[in-house]
Amino acid sequence: MEQAWVFSTLAVTVTTVDFLDPAVAGEPDARERGVRVEVRPVSSVPSGSIYVSPTLTLHPAVCRIDLLESSPGAADRMHWHPVMDAGEPGERVFDVDMPADPVRWLTERLSRVHKLLQQAGADVSRHAGDLAAVQDASGRIAAAASAGLAWAREPWPDVRHDGRGMALV
Repeated sequence: MEQAWVFSTLAVTVTTVDFLDPAVAGEPDARERGVRVEVRPVSSVPSGSIYVSPTLTLHPAVCRIDLLESSPGAADRMHWHPVMDAGEPGERVFDVDMPADPVRWLTERLSRVHKLLQQAGADVSRHAGDLAAVQDASGRIAAAASAGLAWAREPWPDVRHDGRGMALV
């Protein structure tokens, strides 16, 4: 499941994921399950009459937070990508504080989304109008991530994975 909070020029998405990590695909603990949170630029194009529903486009993420585990409750694969290039993640950054309370860690980062944008090399001034709105929504976004972690920490069902390694629903 994916949820999105769409603001004027930014969106924050929370996605539950279940996949096989290709870096360790041959090992018994290659499966990762958890929550992926992304900060993404968004654009809106109203084309048509004044009554038209505008086309919203979520662009590739500028940063990603992965609250992942190799087994329910392990909290061993939690990391984040401060920089993304055309949606592809840059280096993984492991923060020792993240696994102890991932929801608090996430809430703190979202309440200072301008710092996430700066680290990602994004134009913070372009998104200035959304900074307070993301901060105001940080608790609701973190609640969705918490619910996703609760899902990920249930006993893992047997699943098949597609060619990329993503679980088939």
